[in-house]
Amino acid sequence: MSLMTKFFKSKKRLLCLAMAFALLVSASAISAAAEETLEEKQQRYEELEKEIAQNQKELAGVQSDIKTNEQKLNKLNGQIDSIEEQIDLLDESIGMISDDIDELQTDIDSTSADIESINSQISKTELQIVETETMMEDTKELLLARIRENYMSGEGSTLEILFTSDDLSSFFARKELITRVSENDSQLISELTAKVGELNELQTELEGSKTELEEKKTTLDSQMDTMNAKYDDLESSKNAQESKKKDVTGKYQEVQGIINDLDKESDAYKAAIKRQKAEREALEAEIDEYIRQHGSSQGDVPDESYENDGDMMWPVKGNTRLTATYPAYSDGSPHWGIDIVKADGNTRGAPFYAAQGGEVIIAKNDGNWNSGFGNYCVIDHGDGTQTLYAHSDNILVSVGQVVKKGEKIGIIGATGNVTGPHLHFEVRVKKADGTVSRVNPLNYVSQP
Repeated sequence: MSLMTKFFKSKKRLLCLAMAFALLVSASAISAAAEETLEEKQQRYEELEKEIAQNQKELAGVQSDIKTNEQKLNKLNGQIDSIEEQIDLLDESIGMISDDIDELQTDIDSTSADIESINSQISKTELQIVETETMMEDTKELLLARIRENYMSGEGSTLEILFTSDDLSSFFARKELITRVSENDSQLISELTAKVGELNELQTELEGSKTELEEKKTTLDSQMDTMNAKYDDLESSKNAQESKKKDVTGKYQEVQGIINDLDKESDAYKAAIKRQKAEREALEAEIDEYIRQHGSSQGDVPDESYENDGDMMWPVKGNTRLTATYPAYSDGSPHWGIDIVKADGNTRGAPFYAAQGGEVIIAKNDGNWNSGFGNYCVIDHGDGTQTLYAHSDNILVSVGQVVKKGEKIGIIGATGNVTGPHLHFEVRVKKADGTVSRVNPLNYVSQP
């Protein structure tokens, strides 16, 4: 490839980079527009914060008696609703910030690639300059050598060539040779002049590339600063969300205490139970939908890494007893699993184990209410069956982790809506048609 061809390709490359830079600036403008939405969410969040503070002030003035318990319950539920709305706002903000971070990272990667490309181009251009300069020096030496040779030997006139030639044929041959040498010298001079011009163009191109490289570096530095600020915003929002979730857990526990003191025939009690039931059903439906979207189905062959032997084990070792069974509590309200406690009373802190090998598809270990489940996890066993373990003090596994049958996955606790420490254990089945059923765990596991 000639140096001139390389030169035009180089110009084309820089034009592409300039267009990419313009798109990068446009993307930054789009991101700035998204910031306004985040500000609006923050404003709504602060308004809710004021409402919660006012509600808390009024709540502190309510005395503890049967009548005011209902007022307390209403105010606590109002606070729970406001805090959960704040949590949703934070969740949306976290999603938007995460999207911004992804876009920024894409821009940074693109800019870094452009910088690397320009650096490579500069290196190639510098090499071309060195090669051209070397060619120039070689051409100069060749011309000087020819000049010296002509000077030392003397360039013969036409008459001298005629008299020194043996015949007319040799005369014309020698005359042609001298003419061609002269023409070659002229051509070399022309090529040298062209090379000097091309070298100047390459130097100008190199200076332009360096300038653009500096601009790219400045853009990259700015993007990195923005990225770091976004990460700070993300961490701040996540911390605020965790704090709010803990607030909700505390409020739910207060609500549960008040519910226990209410007249079981009162409208307030019935309304509170109805609310809790709706929250639990919403979580159950959410888990079912996740299994529909991501879980295995009946008829699927489990991954070999699961080591699924088709026979589930009891998830708690030692002597145990059941405090609630499938499909309902003693009062008739729905209960889609079994509640396991240690027979010796040392339930809290005892480990529980994977009933079968599989992959963890849900893991909540934030100590929050989670619609009454507290800390919980779900394992997909690859054959259409999924097991759920709830109310743990500490879930020891994470999403995507493959566990073996009998592997310790958590510690029994009392998180969420419980009257005492226990392991809530469920089995769900996803059929080939995608429907998910909550089935009796005692059809899959046997109490030792």
